[in-house]
Amino acid sequence: MDVIKSLAPETGVMGPPMMDVTGVKRKFLDIPYGYESPNQKLDIYIPDEGEGPFPTVIWAHGGAFIGGNKRDMQLIYVIDGIRRGYAVVSVEYRFSSEAKFPNAVFDFKLALRFLRANAAKYCLDGDRFFTGGDSAGAYLSAFCAVTQDDPAFEGKDRGYAEYSSSVRGAIGLFGCYDLYLQSLFSAAHPMASTGKTVMFTDMFVGADTLKTPEVLYFSNPMNFITRACPPMFVQCGDKDQVVPYEGSIQLAEKINSVCGAGRAELTVFHDALHGDPQYETPENIDRIFRFLDANK
Repeated sequence: MDVIKSLAPETGVMGPPMMDVTGVKRKFLDIPYGYESPNQKLDIYIPDEGEGPFPTVIWAHGGAFIGGNKRDMQLIYVIDGIRRGYAVVSVEYRFSSEAKFPNAVFDFKLALRFLRANAAKYCLDGDRFFTGGDSAGAYLSAFCAVTQDDPAFEGKDRGYAEYSSSVRGAIGLFGCYDLYLQSLFSAAHPMASTGKTVMFTDMFVGADTLKTPEVLYFSNPMNFITRACPPMFVQCGDKDQVVPYEGSIQLAEKINSVCGAGRAELTVFHDALHGDPQYETPENIDRIFRFLDANK
């Protein structure tokens, strides 16, 4: 079964394109992993056959920390994992309209610990977890990977404190990482569709980030990279009109400078826009899973 094509929305669907997951045989939908918000839910998809435990990709969707959905088409980058022997989890988290930084990080970490605590129930291999995400979700993937098991960024009072948030590796597609760099970029690049400047970093941290850049120190994953940082798969496009692609390059370079050459794998797509079709080609999906296979 061609998983990606089978989950594509029908032509002409209005609003955010959503995946049709009715064809996935084995799934667990809308599982609450926390109790602070109805938005703390996740979906689990496992291969059609086998008892596992399956290596697991835990995905965070993008949407500028203000939108997106765990069941929309942003899952297209990794859903093919269920025919490659992987479980795939899609996590919903609180948006900036509901909770400011670091709560989205705490949500994603809580989801990781919840999944590890319930790994046997859902046929997951708790020793082989990976994070992944695109755009704002790439930020959460990277931030949680570089700060895994760091008490300052765990929020363990939310639950499952005895479990680890560690992962084998992380995926970041067209992500924003340095939020001050993102603020400068957003101020200089109004949205083409509206002509308006959208300072989603201000909404995320609850401050005027251009006037108070010092508040962004603790939101920058590059400030917390240690030699324990897991392997990271980073991709960006040099014509991205939403996030500064230089941030992806800086993240990969910083990881490799701290951890040694090759810890971060970087691809810069030529002439690629934000969410460009180049990210979802069969060749690139294969590239993503080669990274996962090499580190599982």
